Amino acid sequence: MSLLTPPSNSRNLLVLASVSVASLVALGIVAFGGVGGSYSSRRRQSSKRRQSKRHRPHVYLRGLYNLGNTCFLNSTLQSLASVASFDIYVNNCVASLAGADNLGGYSVDAEIAVQLKHVLDLLAPQPRRVAAHSPRALIDSLGHKGRWIVSRNEQDAQELFQMLSSTLQTVCRQAETSLFDSGFLAKTTPIENGIITISRRASCCPIDSADQPTLPNSQDDEKASNGVSLGPSSDNPLLGMAASRIACVKCGYTAAIRHFTFDNLSLAVPHVANTTIEDCLALYTAIDQLDDFKCRRCTLAATLKQTQEDILRHKNNLEGLGSASKKARREEAAISKLCDQQRLLQDALTNDPEAELRGVRMVSLPAGVSTKQTMIARTPKVLMLHLSRSIYLPNGVSAKNPACVRLQRLLDISPFTTTGHISTSASKPISGPSVPVNMYSSKSLAEVRRRNCLYRLCALVIHSGAHDSGHFYAYRRVDEPNTGNECVDAEALLVDSAQWFLVSDISFTEVSLDTVLNAGNGYLLFYERV
Repeated sequence: MSLLTPPSNSRNLLVLASVSVASLVALGIVAFGGVGGSYSSRRRQSSKRRQSKRHRPHVYLRGLYNLGNTCFLNSTLQSLASVASFDIYVNNCVASLAGADNLGGYSVDAEIAVQLKHVLDLLAPQPRRVAAHSPRALIDSLGHKGRWIVSRNEQDAQELFQMLSSTLQTVCRQAETSLFDSGFLAKTTPIENGIITISRRASCCPIDSADQPTLPNSQDDEKASNGVSLGPSSDNPLLGMAASRIACVKCGYTAAIRHFTFDNLSLAVPHVANTTIEDCLALYTAIDQLDDFKCRRCTLAATLKQTQEDILRHKNNLEGLGSASKKARREEAAISKLCDQQRLLQDALTNDPEAELRGVRMVSLPAGVSTKQTMIARTPKVLMLHLSRSIYLPNGVSAKNPACVRLQRLLDISPFTTTGHISTSASKPISGPSVPVNMYSSKSLAEVRRRNCLYRLCALVIHSGAHDSGHFYAYRRVDEPNTGNECVDAEALLVDSAQWFLVSDISFTEVSLDTVLNAGNGYLLFYERV
């Protein structure tokens, strides 16, 4: 008998045990890792993911040539090409130029917008391998606005993003003005889609015909129509609004909450080994203590007290003087003026401390302790987060913060936004924290989405190297065909079927989602609202 063959009795016991376990599994009594239903559900989801991946069509990306330390531009463009709302915005900006009558004042900005659209179109995912593209035309156009772009020195990806954002805002704003001045609102027939031809400035490097963007004329409008909605206004998906509050700790006075727009949020990264993107947002919206703020209410109160003391002093001087003397009349005039100022100060303290008081000389007080907080008041369609990694060492030398920042595929920013309940207390947040949600529950995701606070990671720019040198590259998310943010329900958000690619200049390779989320050294993060 072989030592590997069990006795007949043992074989019978094994057979009976196998049959029993199989029966129990079939009845759902025995489950692995939970109840039988959840196991089968997970197995079906896993099977669907494997089947989807097996039958997924091949996707190829177009690389961008590095023309001399232009990786900062290449990585930013690759990231923006993965943000659907930004692509629509660029198309609308360029299409709005078709109705503008006078481009002389902003021809450089218009040319940048056209070249940007051309590059973004080329960077769309392709079904077959395509040759890399040289972004020379876009670089030359940007060089007319900022010489640092063409300096061949190492540059910053965030500065480039801000230049592109401000350029597009200028194009849309001035195009809207031109449309309004030409009587756009009075026209009953809509302007047809099309892009006007913009004269190119002389450049040091001519553009090959293969790299030239297509600029249709009025005769080609019908062919050029691409479904881009035109109108006197193009919504900027990058623009959000933040609310800022400063409150005095001594008297409790809160100045008027000020609102300002932003197209990106610069977040400080904690100087620790490991942190999360939520920690960075919490640091941005934390209550900070200031020691250089002069409280308006404290200043008014001190000025009122000084005025009252001056009135009493002049009244004491008036005693013993004849009512007809010149000195008495001067004292009475001073008292009358001070009494008027006293009424103004009292009214301001009661009704509006920020009111302008003409003719009243304020007492100069030393700066006191106050608190400041900033929160997101209106969420943008595209949330661009800049992770500021600059730190200063004890010797005063700037260095790069190497902290590893763990990212989230789905990001709930509701804890960092204002609500309908605003607090004016110096020690309390502008708005109370929202109820934590379960990011693995479709019901919770639907609620966060209803509040316009749910975002999905689309792309990120990575910087490797030291503070003043290194290399920029990007991770891009590529959706399956015919899928987008608007048509995805909360249940579908729980399963990520998209592909992720690492793109570095002309090379690209597919990577896993875990690789992206654990990249650690993210620099620019692009989240799109879902």
